[in-house]
Amino acid sequence: MLIIDRFAYTNKYCNSNPYIKASASLALIILSIVNSNIYILCAMIAGIILVTIFGAGIPSKSYAKMIAAPAIYLLISIFTVMFTFGFSKTVQSSDFIYCKQFQFLNLYIGLAESSYKEGLILGLRASSAMVSMYFLILTTPCSQQVKVMKKIKIPTIFIELYVLTYRFIGIFFEEAILIYTAQKIRFGYNGYKNSMSSLAILIKILFTRIMIRFKDMESILEIKHFDGNFYVD
Repeated sequence: MLIIDRFAYTNKYCNSNPYIKASASLALIILSIVNSNIYILCAMIAGIILVTIFGAGIPSKSYAKMIAAPAIYLLISIFTVMFTFGFSKTVQSSDFIYCKQFQFLNLYIGLAESSYKEGLILGLRASSAMVSMYFLILTTPCSQQVKVMKKIKIPTIFIELYVLTYRFIGIFFEEAILIYTAQKIRFGYNGYKNSMSSLAILIKILFTRIMIRFKDMESILEIKHFDGNFYVD
């Protein structure tokens, strides 16, 4: 079972009304998008994180690890928005909070005040929306999410794709962890050269195992006369 699934089924809000949780998450995401006040966005981020950790009972270390991956991509994106790069013999440093010019090819790196504010607001908006979405997926099991989507008349094809994608993410991590553990037990990651070789084998075997699991699931769905609908209570 994925760690997200385990938290979704064991958190303190697991049995709460899924419509309320979904509505609250959606409202917070919309508010994150339309709001430009830095203080309100910071308060929203802090409040949602506190509710998720202390209210729902999600372990802080596990939550931090789950947030870390998207946060890294977000920081890289914000960095490209905030900083200005170019080539010029003379740079108007008065327009920048910080400006550094290198002798090589007259390259300069600048941080404009307008870009700084835009990047900060964009980062806070994205962070607020991200923790709002995490609140939903960590407190609401997939079956409850499907129930909500059916209630608001989401197209069946979208629900089918959502459930199958969600399932295959679980299969992917399950197979990857099994292969990695087997390799590590056999000292497959001792040394750089050995690690690269083991990683290549892992990717090759993982692709094959995923295709096998896909065929197995396809056969199971056919046996059960799958009609494209996932029935939930």
